[in-house]
Amino acid sequence: MPLYDYECEACSHRLIDIQQSINDEPLSFCPECKEPRLYRIITGGAHAFVKGTNTIGQLADKNAKENRGKINEEQSMKRESSTRPEKPLYHGDATNKEINKMTSKQKQKYIMEGNK
Repeated sequence: MPLYDYECEACSHRLIDIQQSINDEPLSFCPECKEPRLYRIITGGAHAFVKGTNTIGQLADKNAKENRGKINEEQSMKRESSTRPEKPLYHGDATNKEINKMTSKQKQKYIMEGNK
C-alpha cells in the first residue's frame, strides 16, 4: 500500500507516511484541531510514476536522440578547428638526477620523443 502525507490548512499539522489503499478516500479531519481541512501533499517519492510526463531529463534524452547527427557534426567540426598543442620539449617524466645520468644520445631521444 502506498504512503501519503497530509497537512491541515487550519493549524498546519502534518501527518506523515499514512498507509492507505489507492481506492481509499483521502482523510479530511485533522486529529489536532478536529477541522475538516486536511489535504494530501503530492510528493514524488520512489514509487511515484505519472505516465506521459516530460521531465527535463526525458526532454534532454529525446532531443539528444532526435539531433544526434547534428550534435556529432558540431563536435567533429569543433575538434577539427581546434589546434592541438605541440609536444613540449621537456615532458616532466624524468627527474634531474635521471637526466644527468643519461648519455647524450639518451638525452636527445628524451627531448625528441619524451621517452626515457
